Amino acid sequence: MEWVISIVVMLSLVGSVMWIKPSPRERMQSRIRLHARALGFIVQIATIETPRAKGEMDVERKRLPAYRILRADLSRDEKDHWKSWQVFRVENVANQGLPSQWSWKRGEGVLTSEQCQLLSALIESLPESVFALESSPMHFTVYWRESGGPEVLDQIKAAIQPVLQAKF
Repeated sequence: MEWVISIVVMLSLVGSVMWIKPSPRERMQSRIRLHARALGFIVQIATIETPRAKGEMDVERKRLPAYRILRADLSRDEKDHWKSWQVFRVENVANQGLPSQWSWKRGEGVLTSEQCQLLSALIESLPESVFALESSPMHFTVYWRESGGPEVLDQIKAAIQPVLQAKF
């Protein structure tokens, strides 16, 4: 009987240790988020409302990691005259100047044609796991599902650089 109790206690201890051990997915997220910090991103989990997709009655709410770069290089005048925008990987009728399968949530028609071309080039170069982009005078945000590894984040950072330099 003592052997049975000893085995049950040992299995209980092993189970407890396995329960608190991070999963491979959690370890990957940790590596990506540490790398993000080194690249200058602030990572937060955000709840966003998507624009209504074609044929849908309601908007959808999603909780996604938001990779933000603070805009410390803007003057007071640039911040005062900033035109915020938000685009999503959702098919909708509000898609003027965007690649297929992308739609405006906010800011349709406020960007110049050159800015729209630069934004379209950015969108075309992003991995499929990027769900949305947002630009405000405070930060530029990439909503990314964190698939891939740190090298995908390097690709995203390189792709958004022209938009960050163009300040829109």
